[in-house]
Amino acid sequence: MITRQLKVQTGFTLVEVLVVLVLVAIISVGSFSLLDIFRSTDRVVEQRAEELRRFSMALYRLEDDLRQLTARPVKNAYSGYEPALRGDEDEFEFTRLGAANLTGEPRGELQRLGYSIGYPETDERSPFSTEEDSGALLLRSRWKVLDRGPDSEPVVEPLMMGVESLTLRYFDPESEAWVAQWPPVPPTDSSPDSRLPKAIEFVLLTRQYGEIRRVFPFSTVEFAPQESEDP
Repeated sequence: MITRQLKVQTGFTLVEVLVVLVLVAIISVGSFSLLDIFRSTDRVVEQRAEELRRFSMALYRLEDDLRQLTARPVKNAYSGYEPALRGDEDEFEFTRLGAANLTGEPRGELQRLGYSIGYPETDERSPFSTEEDSGALLLRSRWKVLDRGPDSEPVVEPLMMGVESLTLRYFDPESEAWVAQWPPVPPTDSSPDSRLPKAIEFVLLTRQYGEIRRVFPFSTVEFAPQESEDP
C-alpha cells in the first residue's frame, strides 16, 4: 500500500505580498498627508495669533497715546509753529504727555507723535515685509525732539499690516460739526495754535477684521508751560 504525503506550502504568495505593499503605501501616504495638514494648520494658527496680537497692540498704543494728548504746539523746522494737533483725512500728529523714556534719550516727558498709513519695504528682515499684496501698514511716527530743527526726522514704526484705508474726522466745538481737517481754519499769523477738537473719529478698514471705528473725546484744557524764574 503506497501512502502519498502531501507537502504543505508555507509563506506568502506574490499576490499577498503585493496587497500588503499597496496597503502600506496607502497608510504611509495618508500619514504624511495628515502630518502636513497638522503642520499647515499650526502655522496658520500661529500666524493668526500673531496678527491678532499686533492688532490688539496697535489699538492699545493708539488709545494710550490719545489719552495723553495735550494742547502743546511745537516749533517747526522753519520760523513758525505746528498746531497742538494737526490732522487731515488720512493722517494726524499731536503732542502727548507722559511718554516713557525707556532708552534714555535726551528728551522730556512730552513727545510729538503721528499716525498715518504706508506700504511695507522690501527688507526681508522686517516682519512686515512680504512679496504678496497684503495692503498698507498702520504707521506710528515719533520725533526725538519736541521743537524741530532743519534735520529733525521722525522714527517710523509699523504697527499693523493689512490696512485698506484710514479715515479721520474732527469734531469742532465751535461749529458743533465734524470736519475733515484740523485746525478747521488755519491761523492768519505764525502764532502757536493750541486748539483741540472735542473728539476724533478714527475709522480703520482692514482686510482681516473689517472696519474698526473709534471715537476719542478730548478735554479742552490747554497746556501751560512753566515759566522760568529770574535769578
